[in-house]
Amino acid sequence: MKDASDFWNALAPYHAEIEDNYFDLTSIRRLIKHIRPPVLVVGAGQGLIVAELLKKGFPCDGVDLSAEMVRHAKLRRGITLVHADAMAMPFPPNSYETILFATGVVDFTTDEDAIRLLLVEGKRVLKQPGNIFVAFYKFSDAQESFLARVGLLSNGEVALRQSFELYLLNSRQMLHWVAARARLSRFQAMLALLRLSALCTMHERRMTLRLRRIFRRMPEPRALINAAPEKQPYRNEREINNLFKRLAVPIEQFSVFKSCCIVRI
Repeated sequence: MKDASDFWNALAPYHAEIEDNYFDLTSIRRLIKHIRPPVLVVGAGQGLIVAELLKKGFPCDGVDLSAEMVRHAKLRRGITLVHADAMAMPFPPNSYETILFATGVVDFTTDEDAIRLLLVEGKRVLKQPGNIFVAFYKFSDAQESFLARVGLLSNGEVALRQSFELYLLNSRQMLHWVAARARLSRFQAMLALLRLSALCTMHERRMTLRLRRIFRRMPEPRALINAAPEKQPYRNEREINNLFKRLAVPIEQFSVFKSCCIVRI
């Protein structure tokens, strides 16, 4: 069985180009007035958010499941993160006033029992009354519609591995692929791609270009593709609300940013 950290370990050497993506610096700066120190970032990656909070004067720690992400955080930023499973963090109870679950943690699993355990562990290390924020990655309406049309988004799941395969295609191959998947003529497929480019966010366009660059630079791009989960959940605002209702966890605040949704519980 594939280890949950395999994908993040494989991505780590290239993560610097795309880390400011979903739960990004813009999002944390908008959220910062609600943050009280000390802070713990769960799913800290290579320390982007930890570094930002430290720069703003917040005592802040970070934990990540991926040993390679933790190693790169030290190499790139001189930040020592904790390598640990978020379900069993090596911190005493009541350690932090604010806990941030970054994208790539709660939003990457369909296992609601696991999500419940993540939140229980977060509450264990939270000093009451503190705040827990949980981030979920977000697509624009244009991106969401296109992914559904070509079958990459269905029943609340993104075909992640298949999505990555597309970065190996040239423009002509991509046009043919969209035409076949959406049952369109080549002209209609071209219009669909042009519409996507026009209506998606600048943030999404930059992310697409960076991912193409990463896959073209990799000596063995299929190693990353094979390490990725076949599918990952995608939850829009309604589904996020439904998730917390099923978990019987009240949402105190729901914030929608360009690249992510963040709930305070």
